[in-house]
Amino acid sequence: MKKIILFVSLLILATLACDMTISVAPGDLPATQAANTVIPATQMPEPATTTPEIFISLTQAVPGESQTTNPPVPTVTEPVEVPTTAQPPESAGTTVTYSPLTVTIPQAIASGANGQDFPRLDNDNAAWWEKTPGHLQVSLADYYTLRGKTHLPAIYVYPASAYAELVPAAFESIHRLQNYLYAPNNVPALDQLPSVPFFNAQILFAAHIQSVAFQNGKGIRYISEYAQYPASANNTDLFYNFIGVTSDGERYIVAIFPLTSAVLAETSDAGAPLPTGGIPYPSMADPATNMDAYYIAVTDLLNAQRSDSFTPHLDELDRLIQSIWIEP
Repeated sequence: MKKIILFVSLLILATLACDMTISVAPGDLPATQAANTVIPATQMPEPATTTPEIFISLTQAVPGESQTTNPPVPTVTEPVEVPTTAQPPESAGTTVTYSPLTVTIPQAIASGANGQDFPRLDNDNAAWWEKTPGHLQVSLADYYTLRGKTHLPAIYVYPASAYAELVPAAFESIHRLQNYLYAPNNVPALDQLPSVPFFNAQILFAAHIQSVAFQNGKGIRYISEYAQYPASANNTDLFYNFIGVTSDGERYIVAIFPLTSAVLAETSDAGAPLPTGGIPYPSMADPATNMDAYYIAVTDLLNAQRSDSFTPHLDELDRLIQSIWIEP
């Protein structure tokens, strides 16, 4: 009889144990803490890798095309100061936010910035390079090498999908960027580099090509010059070019910073003095002139220069890019 009671008791205990469940839920961050938490790039999840698309360019620049269409009227936005502790410590400088962008500007680069929100421009009268789904432009103030430069120092933030749908050049640049990020150790050919969609010109050369990650995304940077004709390499047109995308694929970023190199002529003028060791510009009157060989020689020369030989230093510009945070 005792054995039967013991057996029934054990059976009841086993039945209860089978019905027990344990639920573990992650703790929620307080709302204020979650809103102000910046995730370092090293902790961001890697984006899913897919087979890169191979496609044919449909958006070559059109030399001589008019650029007289009036640009959209920007809306000036006020900067919002954020604590510098949200940025990597090596990027100490002036930290500003123009939604959705937060960036720390090293003191050696510029003293500050101002932001403009540009509205959507998609009418038939707008040139293709002017069209935009609406974007943010943050221009650097008192930029160290601004004097006499072709390009203004600025960071542009676009909604990636909307920009790709509206502008074929943006679609192409974003897909080239995806191809590069899929295999960043493979240096892309010049005609496969992600390029600036709003330039009505082509890349002449690209040096110091490498990947750079920012706090919630990554991209490619190189120093370059764009033109509609075979221009000479010179300090008036030379610039640092970064093209990137956020880890969630929602935002597309372009950064342009003018540069100076001691091995280049100051201007593209034929009579501009060429520094010692510089690459002479070929005579266009000579039918044997090989411009490809000239740009390859310029690329090799620039690649041989130290990062700190440029003004501003490439490392300082990299630190500016690394400090970028794009709010989701």
